[in-house]
Amino acid sequence: MTTTGTAGIIGAGIAGLAAAIGLRRAGWDVEVFERSQFKNEIGAAISVPPNAARVLDHWGFDRERAGAVPNQASRFMRAADLGVMLETAYPDIEERMGAGSWSFHRVDLHRGLRELATGEGEGREVWVRLGCEVVGVDCEGGVVRLKGGEEVRKDLVVIADGSHSRLIEDFTGKPSELRRTGRSIYRWLVPMDDVVADADLGAQYQGPPGFVSWRDPAKDILWVSYTCRGGQMLNNACVHNTQAGEGDEDLWHSDVTKDKVLAMLDNFHATPRKIVQIASEDGIKVHHLFKRPPLTTFVRGRTAISAASLEVLFRGVDGADAGLVRDRLQRFDRLRIPRCNLTMLASNAGPLWLDVPGVEAEVRKFYAGPLPPPGSLPWGDQFREVLFNHDEFSAAEAILAEPPASQGQGAGT
Repeated sequence: MTTTGTAGIIGAGIAGLAAAIGLRRAGWDVEVFERSQFKNEIGAAISVPPNAARVLDHWGFDRERAGAVPNQASRFMRAADLGVMLETAYPDIEERMGAGSWSFHRVDLHRGLRELATGEGEGREVWVRLGCEVVGVDCEGGVVRLKGGEEVRKDLVVIADGSHSRLIEDFTGKPSELRRTGRSIYRWLVPMDDVVADADLGAQYQGPPGFVSWRDPAKDILWVSYTCRGGQMLNNACVHNTQAGEGDEDLWHSDVTKDKVLAMLDNFHATPRKIVQIASEDGIKVHHLFKRPPLTTFVRGRTAISAASLEVLFRGVDGADAGLVRDRLQRFDRLRIPRCNLTMLASNAGPLWLDVPGVEAEVRKFYAGPLPPPGSLPWGDQFREVLFNHDEFSAAEAILAEPPASQGQGAGT
């Protein structure tokens, strides 16, 4: 395939590698700038719903090698007595939505994406520059400024350095509005062999694989668990109100003791609390939750915020053709504004997001499509249909067929 343009991706995490793979497949020459060395990759598990799984399938991602576990059911229970609040199964999710739902260890997913980016395949191999810190971006000119003074000019720049982006100020032209929500998450993994060795605890995980969750309304705690790494590990994420002494807010994660976690979970039945007790002493981390206002645009000059649809929108585009690049970025913006802001606003508000005053009105500023009815719990039928039954590649093809529109226009589905 003939290279049609040069792209610089800032960040080699999951989003950055996805953008790199898409642009590689579109025929672009891609360079990724990553400030870490990936010597000690960490992380818990990640759930990949059908809209994202469809992208992995399209790229030929090796789910088996990455230890993917199907997500086919959800069960929400009361923390105090384990009474079932909601139980639903969706073994036909792949048939209904065109792709399955999977759980991965984050490191395994990342490794597989990196292999797709840098190994043999369609297009030129992506160059990932580790230990290469970006300190600034000229979004209009497509210039990436590196620590040490080097400047790299690209036809297209994609910012994908995560929710704690250090470059968002360059993109928006104003100070970062990232702020803490007052909520945090305890995260940890335990071997499933240890879980099923306890009869009472193992009984919680009978049935099809998926989410097993407990809720304590008194303390507003939601504990979600699911397996990864071929079912060998149990991932746990416990969302709670941030407590004093839970680490420096400037750190991505901090250690937390088992005793502190157990004290927070004092309203929980003894059975799930055993999952904390069998964790390694230094195995539980606390992550602070942040939020920022929705973006009114996802493009500026020659710069965009990452998405897999870049593969469709930039295939065959000559990077030297400034007018065509601008047109494709405007189409990208129209595609991304509605669903990105829908997802972000829902995430900011929490599991019962449509019951939070003002959230639906804020969503409707960007998104005109269907919404789950109020009271819909995560992974209920209506929730899955709206959030996850979406084909980004088809949407990108459809928007290519539309006439050009002014940048920033995006109130659609």
